[in-house]
Amino acid sequence: MFKDSLIILHKELRRIFTDRRLLFMLVVLPLVMLPLMYSFMGKANKARMVEINTYSSRIAVCSGAGGGEVSNLFFESLAMLNAHIETADLQQLDSLKQRVIDKDLELLIVMPEKMDGRILDNSVFDLSIFYNSTGDYSNFAFDQVDIAFAAVNDAIVRLRLIESGMSEDMLTAYTVNQYLAADETADLAEEGSVMGKLIGIMMPFFIVIYLFANSMKVGLDSVAGEKERGTLAMLLVNQVSRLSIVLGKMISVMVAAIVGAVSSAIGLKIASRYLMDMTSNSGASITEYTMGSTAVIQFAIVVIPLAILISSLVLLISTFARNVKEGQGMIMPVYIAVMVMGVTTMQTGDIPPEWMRMAPVFNSLVVLKDIFMQNALWGNILFTTTTSLFVSAVLIFITLKMFNDERVLFRI
Repeated sequence: MFKDSLIILHKELRRIFTDRRLLFMLVVLPLVMLPLMYSFMGKANKARMVEINTYSSRIAVCSGAGGGEVSNLFFESLAMLNAHIETADLQQLDSLKQRVIDKDLELLIVMPEKMDGRILDNSVFDLSIFYNSTGDYSNFAFDQVDIAFAAVNDAIVRLRLIESGMSEDMLTAYTVNQYLAADETADLAEEGSVMGKLIGIMMPFFIVIYLFANSMKVGLDSVAGEKERGTLAMLLVNQVSRLSIVLGKMISVMVAAIVGAVSSAIGLKIASRYLMDMTSNSGASITEYTMGSTAVIQFAIVVIPLAILISSLVLLISTFARNVKEGQGMIMPVYIAVMVMGVTTMQTGDIPPEWMRMAPVFNSLVVLKDIFMQNALWGNILFTTTTSLFVSAVLIFITLKMFNDERVLFRI
């Protein structure tokens, strides 16, 4: 039986790896596409941030009567920003709001009347700052003005304390990490763990997507394609067990899926330097991250059963479909579901819900994330592997039943 499976496997692998177009889709495309994609995303993100930071915001200020020295403090803080300030009166308020809506203005600041008097009375007054949350420039200007006005607020409060004969220290109950030694850091994360977390968020999603995508490319043609060409019937009349055919085809699909996934993993590793451009505030470095031999072994233990599971599922759909076109229609909802699983896993925190560790595919994604973060537990790895293999066995059993019944296999 296994000899026949090897013959089928050899035939399928020769078909896959001698097809230049298919080989390009499996190996070259993910290896090149991910670095290119992240390169463009990183450069576009960096260019956009530079543009926003250097943009001269347009800010309109309506200052009420009796502002005096206090309003001057706010105007001085605005003058320190990269902004064009125009003054207006309250009669123009509605038209100014419309200009913010139309993105002709980034901000509209309305100062209340008699601010000097309120400062002397130690009473609170409210500044109205109108902005447009759909505009990047408006959001950035709001953040900058909020910081500048907060500094004015601190200065006014300090002045009040000094005039009352009190110490400025009354404003500060504590500080954070102000007196650390020069060679001491507050972030006690292990070297490479920050980058490991970033990779752990991204990599499992891409691995499962490429496992499934490559299984689709090969698996649909493996059975449904042979039905369409009429070659499957010729194969079935030979003295070859149906189990040998199923196993040979499944292993070939799995090999193609793993080759594509490895290629995408290498591509994502190369692309990580561009990923760092988009998350430069993390302080992580791609050179800090390394996977030890234990992590590599754990990775293989999880990914191979996951590839078997996905290949078995694709082969089951390919076996049921009359032709490749019908198979593509059947498999797309499953592909979308797998993508949703990957995105959902990306959104989980350090401790995912317990049901994710129990559900097939979900638990593989969660454990892969743990492996890249280098905190995976062997118990979770073994449970995940067992789950994937059990579900694969069920799917292979159903596929074999289909192969043993021509009425189902050929949908007579």
